[in-house]
Amino acid sequence: MLATKSNSYTFQKDGIWYFSRRVPADLRRHYRTGRIAYSLRTKSIRDARVRAMSDAAKLDRHIARI
Repeated sequence: MLATKSNSYTFQKDGIWYFSRRVPADLRRHYRTGRIAYSLRTKSIRDARVRAMSDAAKLDRHIARI
């Protein structure tokens, strides 16, 4: 069962925090799915927020290069 979102780009499932972000429509041809989602491998909301913000910045830089 999924928990509600507590901050942007993250959600919690079975106590583990995940990163999730929609792929912009104009870039979907470069990705297999319309959403990028993966485990942040932490149960700590503090660690999840730090990792999610870092990963979001990396994803923004990658998208800007495409």
